[in-house]
Amino acid sequence: MLRYVLIRLVGLAGVLLVVSIVTFLLMHSIPGGPFDEGQMPLSEETRAAIARKYNLDKPLHEQYLSYMGAALRLDFGIPFQSPGETVTELIGRTWLVTAHLGMMTIALAIIVGLPLGIIAGVKQNTWIDYLATVFSLFGFITPHFVIAIGLILVFSNVLGWLPTGGWDEPRQWIMPTLAYAAAPSAIIARFTRASVVEVINADFVRTARAKGLGEPAVLLGHVLKNALIPMLTIAGPLVADLVTGSFFVETIFRVPGLGKYFTTSIFGRDYPMIMACTLLWAALIAFAFLITDILYSVVDPRITLGREKT
Repeated sequence: MLRYVLIRLVGLAGVLLVVSIVTFLLMHSIPGGPFDEGQMPLSEETRAAIARKYNLDKPLHEQYLSYMGAALRLDFGIPFQSPGETVTELIGRTWLVTAHLGMMTIALAIIVGLPLGIIAGVKQNTWIDYLATVFSLFGFITPHFVIAIGLILVFSNVLGWLPTGGWDEPRQWIMPTLAYAAAPSAIIARFTRASVVEVINADFVRTARAKGLGEPAVLLGHVLKNALIPMLTIAGPLVADLVTGSFFVETIFRVPGLGKYFTTSIFGRDYPMIMACTLLWAALIAFAFLITDILYSVVDPRITLGREKT
């Protein structure tokens, strides 16, 4: 296992290198710059001085090498939108909020999606299954911002139960979590249902019933134990995606998280922030897939890292 992990980590370094090059070239290929007249009213002398300060007056290859050299020392520069702190400090401050929202979202998605998928799989082709399917389709195809606006209209404007936004008290966490959890709840429900339907018709389940085991024992000891293994396929990437934030949810509910700052950095052409957030997202996704592979080999003894046992 150690050899496999080391190989994957080397591959991760290669992925981050490619991501950094592509991101750097793409953000510099857009006409204009972060301190052009369209971005902020500055004199030519001031603009030139700022460009020298941030090495923007140098050729692109020198800018890239200078940035990556500093990044290897975990120095990701100064964000243009918040020059009073470093990129690392800004990400550390905002990511705590985003991770908090993401973990609450994951918990709610599991609490809602997992039982719904299990019940739909066990009661397939019944009204319960059809109702769960409708819920899953609604949560999957409806954008975050539509759900967020609907929640504000109902719970804030009509009922007056919850504040429209903010992040200072637990009451302000409810609607962002509900809006953000709709899609992952639907995904978990659909994957769980498909896994349960596949396992419940397997030969070993029929054998367990033929031996006289009761339905609860069959479901808990055989169906769920095997049906939840494929969920690891989506669990890792889903967690990585949720803890990196959502621009729509964080903006609509005024959540001071990383997703909001990442998107504003794109509009403001905040190069250091764009690079750091992109590398962070890529690293989280890669680590999520690595952990998923390791967990697969732990929960299923038939699987070894890199190959399947015969």
